[in-house]
Amino acid sequence: MPYDRKTAGAGPGTFGLDGAAINLAGGDYTVPDTVKAIAVINAGNVVCRPLNASADITITGAPVGMLLPWHCSAIRQTGTTATLATVLG
Repeated sequence: MPYDRKTAGAGPGTFGLDGAAINLAGGDYTVPDTVKAIAVINAGNVVCRPLNASADITITGAPVGMLLPWHCSAIRQTGTTATLATVLG
């Protein structure tokens, strides 16, 4: 049976079916539990707090197309120069 993204449903076995740009103009972005991943859509630095971590991590020079390798609780406005988007699914 061929893959059909319209009937594949949600969950960890699927890629994203939706998403939106992350706006950091108003400050830090609190990542909701519905976000499956964070994608880099314009290269730059990313400052994030991995879920269950006690400190932020800075990814320097994150390339376009990178998916952050952690589920994050927050993306920090200060220090983040990349343009990011959520992956929902």
